[in-house]
Amino acid sequence: MSGANTEINEHPWALLGRRVKTPVRQWAFWIVLLMGIGVFGYLAVWIEESHVADFVPTKLRSTPDLSPLRLAYATAILAVAAPCIAQLVLAMNKMAGLVALIIACVVGALAYWVSDAAHDLAAIRQYGYPGLIVAAVSWWLANGEDHLFQDRANPYAGSGGPNPQGALSGGGTNVRT
Repeated sequence: MSGANTEINEHPWALLGRRVKTPVRQWAFWIVLLMGIGVFGYLAVWIEESHVADFVPTKLRSTPDLSPLRLAYATAILAVAAPCIAQLVLAMNKMAGLVALIIACVVGALAYWVSDAAHDLAAIRQYGYPGLIVAAVSWWLANGEDHLFQDRANPYAGSGGPNPQGALSGGGTNVRT
């Protein structure tokens, strides 16, 4: 579970500060953010955007159907942000819970506006792009402290951590050779 350093009584801003600063120089975090969220998480949006961009007007239809694009934006925003909101709520920190509530309201509003209220391409993008950004920021906050996305060597790793000549973890009292 991410946020192993989280304590219930810590200063409310401490958790968010750590989650924003910790991943800044971590290659694994950036690769997952850019490839996992930006490319694959939002793949449906990029596919539908290409369909709209490549649309050729015909006698039967002069404008592209924007329903799939609206659905792609709303789904991508909610699919990325909703688990992150749950992660922040489960962090057992008042500030993380408050941030999760704020993100939930913003994401819900943007997903509603992009899926229901936006009827032209400019309006869809006006609500969709900020929605994708808020969802990515929620992923950053939810996973910023996760050890999975940190490049540092674990001193408790099975190989002895950063020193491969070091002792193995787990003890060797019952090991037969």
